[in-house]
Amino acid sequence: MKNKEFWSDWLLTFMALFMFATLLATLLSGMGTLSWQQLLSCAVSPLAYSLMLTGMFIGSRPRFLEKHFGMPKMYEIHAIMTLVALILATGHIAFYWQGLGAMFRSPAAFWGYIGYFGIWGGFLSGMLSLSSMFIKQSKFLMNLKLNVFNREVMLWIHRISAIAAILGTYMQSLSIPFLRANTAYIGLLTFYTVLIVGYFLWWKLEIAREPKYRVKSIERGTPTLWVLEFEPVNGRIKDYHPGDYFFIRFQGDVAIGKEPHPFSTSSAQTKQFPNSIQFMIKDAGDWTEQLKNVKVGDIATLEGPYGDFYPEEVRREPESTPFILLGGGIGLTPNLSLLRSEIEKGSQREIHLYWGLSLAEDLFMVEELESYRKVNPNFHYHIVFSIDEVPGYGFGFITDDLIRETAGARMYTDAHFFVCGPGPMLNATRKILDDNNVPFERKHIDDFDF
Repeated sequence: MKNKEFWSDWLLTFMALFMFATLLATLLSGMGTLSWQQLLSCAVSPLAYSLMLTGMFIGSRPRFLEKHFGMPKMYEIHAIMTLVALILATGHIAFYWQGLGAMFRSPAAFWGYIGYFGIWGGFLSGMLSLSSMFIKQSKFLMNLKLNVFNREVMLWIHRISAIAAILGTYMQSLSIPFLRANTAYIGLLTFYTVLIVGYFLWWKLEIAREPKYRVKSIERGTPTLWVLEFEPVNGRIKDYHPGDYFFIRFQGDVAIGKEPHPFSTSSAQTKQFPNSIQFMIKDAGDWTEQLKNVKVGDIATLEGPYGDFYPEEVRREPESTPFILLGGGIGLTPNLSLLRSEIEKGSQREIHLYWGLSLAEDLFMVEELESYRKVNPNFHYHIVFSIDEVPGYGFGFITDDLIRETAGARMYTDAHFFVCGPGPMLNATRKILDDNNVPFERKHIDDFDF
């Protein structure tokens, strides 16, 4: 897709603005001349509603867009749209404020408040549990997110709130006589609502029909890391590309939460994994801590694949193009998937893997990495530890100096960079790449902070 960076920022915004513009046009048709206050009042509701509908569309994880733009970017836009809708609705209520008791004076007021409370519920549940976009600068709020709020409960609150926001705002429009009399406006409003809500429900049905996978093996890679492999109950695994990710949802009476959780594949479709998919999952919360209850033979669905970590145009790059793989901790996972794919096809590409770890006990996979050096002499790996000092390995962080010393400054002009890791590592790496003017199309960042 041309101008990918531009469209990833603006396509969904244009979608919301298109719905708003057409709704406003039908609303204003035949209304005569309005003051700016009247025009502003008429515009608030369709704009907020268009943002909410677009947010619901994003919540259905449309794979045909996600593959181009990435889920983190889409969820970021979703969060911003929800905040803007909340501000618009709050301003509207403040302008017409007659006390909370006014909620029960008319059907329009009642449904309006239902929609308003729904927006608040969606915003707060998303902010405090599902995303750290608005709270990552506050240690207090981040601690609440990580240690107090249950993700699965918050997901249900988020869903119910979204339904309340859409239903309340739609019913409010039907309850206002002059809006109800505007056939074109109500018809278009209904069309957009049925289209988006219908797509969302279709997506839910598709999830329910996802093929089942059986746990083939589960074991500890390190004291804090699970290595989990699935095989299909029937038929073949889905085709996926290196670095793609799936939402894992366990079925039946497995003693683990039933909400889906996203994880990158560490496997690739190779001879090592001819009909199975492997994930490496770090203990990092309530759900991952319950993986100790999972056993061989348990059943799950894998929703996906999602992601565009290793785009098609990059997969076609000649072997003269070097790759730089940068992973922090469990951020090795999608890079390992990419590396396994390159080794499988006999690539002699120059590849540098940089892997940042904290503790000596986090180290594993060294034997496999060594085996790759034997089949591709142009593959090099560089492991650094930030807390423990481990003999034979570097101490500190992945830095610009480290990359220049081990791979050379030319990498910033020649190589594709693949990055995955925790927030601080991603931020530091982005700065390194930006400072060295690495263009957007050669930066591939797996950011699961959504």
